[in-house]
Amino acid sequence: MRRLIPLTLIAVLTALPALVSVVVTAPAAHAQAGPCRAADRVNLRGADFTNGRRFPASFRCADLTGAKLDGVDLTQKDLTGAILRKASMKQTDLGQVTAKYVDFRQADLRGADLVQMHGDYADLRGANLIDVGATQVRFPRANLSGAKLTRAYLGQADLTLAKLVDADLVDAELGQAKARRADFTRAKLHEAQMISIEAPNAVFRDADLREVRFSSAEMDGAVLIGADVQDADFTFADDLDLTGARGTPKNVPDDAKGLASPSPSPSPSRGATAEWPAAFDPPSTRSGLPTISLGLLLVVVGSVGLLVTLTLWAAAARRPPPYRA
Repeated sequence: MRRLIPLTLIAVLTALPALVSVVVTAPAAHAQAGPCRAADRVNLRGADFTNGRRFPASFRCADLTGAKLDGVDLTQKDLTGAILRKASMKQTDLGQVTAKYVDFRQADLRGADLVQMHGDYADLRGANLIDVGATQVRFPRANLSGAKLTRAYLGQADLTLAKLVDADLVDAELGQAKARRADFTRAKLHEAQMISIEAPNAVFRDADLREVRFSSAEMDGAVLIGADVQDADFTFADDLDLTGARGTPKNVPDDAKGLASPSPSPSPSRGATAEWPAAFDPPSTRSGLPTISLGLLLVVVGSVGLLVTLTLWAAAARRPPPYRA
């Protein structure tokens, strides 16, 4: 009996970390799954609401996979937990819509109005968001990996802890956006406007940041390793660390850390004539004939003079001494 107690105690202590992990992670997993159960789903798959079809009493938890909602006015609707995967929502009005936990994967939202939409935990992987107007949109913890956001207007957007891995944000507007701990790994941000963005601890690893405007941006702890910052503008950027970045940025603050390494120059193609450095190029006249520099002329004159001096000295040394009686 005495031996059994220590063995039982050891077993409990061994299993305790696993039990604690289950208890701690279970609420988080439940939160990620969203508020909808299978029994709550209303089947509206493939439904066409562009032909005047009446809306259901609620879109909450509805399955709208492949549905057509182009140009439809959904202002202030509750879409919490809805499935809109591969739905067509071009120029749809989603202003002030509650879209928490919504599945927008591969949905077509080109030109849609997302002003003040609440999309916490929304899944927009691979979605087409080209030219959307999304001022003050809320996407905390949303997943926009691989999404197309070319020319999207995301002014004052909340992208806290959002994932934008491999997202296309070329020429997008993110002025005054909140992007604390957002992940922009390998994102394309060429010519994007990120003026006054709040990006503490954001990740821009291997991202294309060419000609991006980071004026007055908060960059404390932001990671730019491998990012291309050629001609990026960092005027008045705070706590900037360019360690590991590539290219030559502009207006880098004096207190910035690290130095962006210059982009590698292209190697000459085969068959191309190698060029001498400028220091070795002989100066030429307008007629194309090489000219003699003053330094070279002095060297030649000095050499000739030395040669004449040595010749005279040798001749004088060969003369016989004068005869003395």
